[in-house]
Amino acid sequence: MKSLLSAAFVLLTLGVVSGQSYTDVFRYSFISPQGSARFAGTGGSLTPMGVDATTLHTNPAGIGWNRYNMAQVTPGFSFTGTDALLGGEPGNESLSESAATFTLPSMGVILAGNTRSVNWSTLNFGISMTRLADFNQQYRFSGRSPGSIIEGFAELLDIGESDPFGADLAEPFVIYEEGTNRIRSDFFDFAINDNRNDPIQRDGLYDRRGSMNEVAIGFGGNYREKFLWGLSVGIPFFSYKEDFTYEEIDDERLIPSFENLAYIRNITSSGAGFNLKAGVNFLPTEQLRFSAAIHTPTFWSIDDRSGATFTYVYTDVDGTEQGGTEVSDIQQLTYNLQTPWKFMVGAGVLVGKTGFISVDADYSDFTSNQISFDDFATANAKSEAVNADVDAILGSSIGLRVGGELNLTPVQLRAGVGYRQVPYANYAEVEDQSIMTYSAGAGYSLGKFFVDLAAQVEQPYATFEEPYETLLVTGQTLTTDRTRVSVLLTVGFRGFTAGF
Repeated sequence: MKSLLSAAFVLLTLGVVSGQSYTDVFRYSFISPQGSARFAGTGGSLTPMGVDATTLHTNPAGIGWNRYNMAQVTPGFSFTGTDALLGGEPGNESLSESAATFTLPSMGVILAGNTRSVNWSTLNFGISMTRLADFNQQYRFSGRSPGSIIEGFAELLDIGESDPFGADLAEPFVIYEEGTNRIRSDFFDFAINDNRNDPIQRDGLYDRRGSMNEVAIGFGGNYREKFLWGLSVGIPFFSYKEDFTYEEIDDERLIPSFENLAYIRNITSSGAGFNLKAGVNFLPTEQLRFSAAIHTPTFWSIDDRSGATFTYVYTDVDGTEQGGTEVSDIQQLTYNLQTPWKFMVGAGVLVGKTGFISVDADYSDFTSNQISFDDFATANAKSEAVNADVDAILGSSIGLRVGGELNLTPVQLRAGVGYRQVPYANYAEVEDQSIMTYSAGAGYSLGKFFVDLAAQVEQPYATFEEPYETLLVTGQTLTTDRTRVSVLLTVGFRGFTAGF
């Protein structure tokens, strides 16, 4: 049985032994530009219409429309609320937490260059920075349920596997069963040769901080008002920090010997990468516009720093309280991640001289994510295990955005809606999940000066999480619902003189 368990459990744990798993792959590849207030106000559907510097991150052909130099900066504010419910006893209640952050979603400059060619009317240069992901989120859970994190640690030790941030820390507190050489915990009932299912109190807190941004540098041109092209280089970068605090206590004295435990895990990550984007816009008529773009994978280099502590308290056979605290070494690890290709198409139509309606769609296959490690003995096995999880758990994703603008000079009104399919193939209950975002905004132009305001509301998005993993014993399921509200303000200036 031990060898069979080992074969199955290696696939389960290799991806999480050092903190890297399909969840990290998902976090750093499932992204979308927030952009300027005008871009956000139209639901992110501005790609076929262009002009905005944010299109350097979607379809760089969009900057080919610009007839004048333009500079803009967009500060913002985000509020993230999360409800978390621990599965187990019917009396468990959902807990609500919130996190508020001031942000800089976008800033950019477009320099319009005229050509001497009769056919090529513009050759423009642009540089932009935008936020691709907001990792800020805090939520806690509390309630009663059977099982314990030390059971998962004991399972791992029982099959001879190592986890420097979990099982290895619990080794002084497990039980070595005489005669069988099996490793158990205080939650194992030797009288019935099975695990205890008595519910105990547990509490946890996730505190996640950080963001991902991208600098895009590119060129775009306009051929006879019929065909626009654009190329850009993207340089994304991110910082991420996660603190997980977890406690268990047997306040009703249901588990003999066990008193309480505490587990704390800290992860700090940072990374930088690069990608290329190319796009075209085509105008069959003066009113109708079509767009298409392709994004290469982003090639990431990521640095992780991880550590954990485990405290365990129990009552010995003589009635004395025993236990202690184990602290892991700080592990630093560098790994590489290649994200999927992205394909985009869009269409827009001018509504007289008073506005436009546009639609934009994208597709990515998240099974093509590839993670690789190369600086320790089991790097190849770990890479293969995480990539196998990615293939099994993640799938493809479609994004769709629809929006428009009504120009009531000098005021512009905007609205949009966005749909993002969460790329889970078939994991827990998260298949077919989607994120809906509703946007509205307004702008005001006065000569060369303009100001735009937008608000985005992301509907509650359900996720399922396991505070710890087990193989055969009872684990825990945490259900969360996240809602995010963002407000963006863009201030810009156009028509200034530059040397390009």
